[in-house]
Amino acid sequence: VYGRDDNPSNPSPPEPHSDVFPHVLFTSRLTEHHTAGGMSRNLPFLSELQPAMFVEVSPQLAEQVGLAHLGWATLVSSRSAIEARVLVTERLRPLRVQDRLVHQIWVPYHWGYTGIVTGDSANDLFGIVLDPNVLIQESKVITVDVRAGRRPRGKDLLALVADYRQRAGITRATGTAITTTGPGAGKPHLEAAHDPEEFRG
Repeated sequence: VYGRDDNPSNPSPPEPHSDVFPHVLFTSRLTEHHTAGGMSRNLPFLSELQPAMFVEVSPQLAEQVGLAHLGWATLVSSRSAIEARVLVTERLRPLRVQDRLVHQIWVPYHWGYTGIVTGDSANDLFGIVLDPNVLIQESKVITVDVRAGRRPRGKDLLALVADYRQRAGITRATGTAITTTGPGAGKPHLEAAHDPEEFRG
């Protein structure tokens, strides 16, 4: 993770305050849309097949946070919040990870602010994140909170995200340490990637 004030990272277990963003969100594509949707959302027949940004959640999570099928949900990360229509489905099941029950959330990444059909962009939730092993862009998975209803706008959106950051104790260094073992463990990603001692033989 690039440790910058404009590129915050959510805390993850076992970091403190990881319960502020308790759910795992992942993205992938739909058959009906291409890449970020800039071309396919401008085609009437494809837009008709997939007309709205949506989020898939399990029945258990829907019940837990009060989401209604076909209603609205707000997804919040330390960077922003987006809204999407709710699709309650058995396809997503909670996972048992050590002693915790972790809910999975899925969204497509094809929406944006222009086209025949428009919607919030999943990319607004993600920071600039590098895979710790090969340092390529890794932004398909993130932790989030989910709330029933539509997201706020303008200053109210900024206040919502600021409140989440404050409750999560997010700083410039949050989430930037490599958590694997070996050379560079515990160092910020980029420091480890550019540490000349690591490359001396």
